[in-house]
Amino acid sequence: MAVAKYIAFATFIIMAGTGIAVGYTGASLLTAYVAYLSPWVPVWLWMAVGSVMVLGVVITAISTVGAISTLAPNPKAFKMCLSLLLLAIVTEIASTLMVYQKKELFLQSLTLHMKQEMTITEAGYGVNASDTQLWDEIQLEMNCCGVESYEDWFPTSFGNGTDVPDSCCLLISEGCGKDIKNTVDPADDIETEGCLPTIVDDLTRDAKTLSRGVWLPVCAMHVALLVLLLATSVFLHDGYGDGSFRVYSVSAVMPSPSHKYKTLVNNNC
Repeated sequence: MAVAKYIAFATFIIMAGTGIAVGYTGASLLTAYVAYLSPWVPVWLWMAVGSVMVLGVVITAISTVGAISTLAPNPKAFKMCLSLLLLAIVTEIASTLMVYQKKELFLQSLTLHMKQEMTITEAGYGVNASDTQLWDEIQLEMNCCGVESYEDWFPTSFGNGTDVPDSCCLLISEGCGKDIKNTVDPADDIETEGCLPTIVDDLTRDAKTLSRGVWLPVCAMHVALLVLLLATSVFLHDGYGDGSFRVYSVSAVMPSPSHKYKTLVNNNC
């Protein structure tokens, strides 16, 4: 039973580490895209990324308590932690399968929502300070111009039929985006690719990298660790239920009160 106890303890510690990895994945997505593009992304994406972070925290917390309950030992706490981990990992695997099966639908929904929101904020460029700052930052950072093309700026009140923001220019200078429509080759002066396809392509590429490099290996590790915990729990349960549990109990090394009383009586005699 001692070996099983230390194996379970080590497994819980490793599980806690993988929980930190899951939380880090969610935090990376949050800072890299969701918070950065907050005016454009849908609510369900916030919820999805937030759920990943919560899942990582929950797995880390449960695993930490499980490791403590294994050494304590506390059979009830151990069983509770094992049950909660089983629920968390089943939820994790089920959610992963659902996202994989419906990834095209999610991507289409994200693209449509972002296009609508980007079009709205594009109309506010030059009028609304936050919209202006957002577009300038995105176009400079992502090397793009307009929603789907630089020509999207022309029908706006700012574009006046011929202009794009200066943040679209390859070499930034005041007024560099004016009268772009009448230039022979706009690609010589500005970025011509739209921001929507650029963002979606980057998001898709990074999502694949994270899923293959972090998420799927962590899910596989969670399943393996859970199987190991279930196996060791059988030995620990047998140990908790029989006399071998006394090895980890103070009562095993201390004489019972009745025995102490008889000893004292015999000594007095």
